[in-house]
Amino acid sequence: MHLKVNWWAIVVSAIAQFLLGWLWYDLLLGKLWMVEIARTNGPNATGQMMSASPLYLFSVDFITAFFLAYGLAMILKWRGPVGPLEGAWIGFAFGLLIFGTMTWLDYAYSGWGITLGFINVGYVAVGMAIQGAILAAWKPKAT
Repeated sequence: MHLKVNWWAIVVSAIAQFLLGWLWYDLLLGKLWMVEIARTNGPNATGQMMSASPLYLFSVDFITAFFLAYGLAMILKWRGPVGPLEGAWIGFAFGLLIFGTMTWLDYAYSGWGITLGFINVGYVAVGMAIQGAILAAWKPKAT
């Protein structure tokens, strides 16, 4: 069984996830996120975290967003035809069910706190909802 995906939709979905990261972790929740990182990992944590090359950080950010979009595109293809709203719901649900459950388990044992959990899990779930809407709306061309 061959499942054709729309590579342009995957790239655009990855860009959307990447841009959401900037919006989420800088403009919307950046200050709270930094406070929680420092609270859970010590006052020098944010400096250590940001000591990596921005090129490296942004490359990893985009590459992981690309693979996330590809995986979600495959899930949507296996599911069959869906509209953008259902694609958004499927993306959101997978963000919570897969990423959210395992992240929350790690946070519970690490003592990283509920606030940081909501910020990080929320980012992935909302990002996957956006990706799901894009991927469901932008169908691959029939061959």
